[in-house]
Amino acid sequence: MSALNCALFMGVTLSYYQILLLILTPAFLSTGTMFHNDITDLESDKINRPKKPVPAGILKEKTVYYTGLTLMIGSIFLGTLVDYMDTGALNWECGLFTFILVVVGLYYNYYGKHHGLVGHMAVAFGVGAIPYWGGLAVFPNQPLLMLPLAVAIFFLETGREIMVGAGDYVGDLKAGFKTTSVRHGRKRSVQIALLFYLLFIPIFPLSSWDWAGIHMPQVFGAVYLIGGSILAASLLLTWFFTYRVVIKTDDEKRIWKSFERYERVGTRVMIIVFQIFIFLEIFY
Repeated sequence: MSALNCALFMGVTLSYYQILLLILTPAFLSTGTMFHNDITDLESDKINRPKKPVPAGILKEKTVYYTGLTLMIGSIFLGTLVDYMDTGALNWECGLFTFILVVVGLYYNYYGKHHGLVGHMAVAFGVGAIPYWGGLAVFPNQPLLMLPLAVAIFFLETGREIMVGAGDYVGDLKAGFKTTSVRHGRKRSVQIALLFYLLFIPIFPLSSWDWAGIHMPQVFGAVYLIGGSILAASLLLTWFFTYRVVIKTDDEKRIWKSFERYERVGTRVMIIVFQIFIFLEIFY
């Protein structure tokens, strides 16, 4: 979607080949890193999500490991070829960026998740890179096109990762993961997450409304602003509902359900809604 919006902004039409690789490459990348995440999350998942394929024994660890590794290597290869059929040149910028995302993903899976805020930021970097990757894949010489949206999503996702980690507090504590909630307690970590949610609000408009006067490309329009405003409001609302449960009860089951309902599911649904608004920008 970010690539399509960038193409419209630059007055360029994407080929079917580009669109195919714009879909396949991130799919390979995200699936591969998530496969490895399921391996490193195994001890926590045995407690928090025992019905997932790996802790349930449906899939073997070695199968998941090597499949994930193959997909990640494939994503780097495909990212380098994303424009080859149209320009006859390799997109080294996109290939290198994809490689960086693989490294960051592996860092999080095998090290970052044990080290609090840095681990959450590693995940957020990967999520914020999604729109940035799309712009870079099509326009490697225009690195600012998706930068404001990428930075805004980075802050949003850092807050969301802290919140999700707070929901998984019991399992992560038993598994020895040093998440923000394990280090600082659930209540304090939820308060820290709010700060990152608030940082999303002034940054996301810069791709459509340059209120700061820093001359960022105005890739999006009013539809994007509406979608972003709805997302910002929903982040604050779901945070409030979750925090209210945390401060009112010590019932772990009730707390876990509130995090699952509002932070894992609720925010994910609203992010999808935001993506729909970005998609609608293509036709606006």
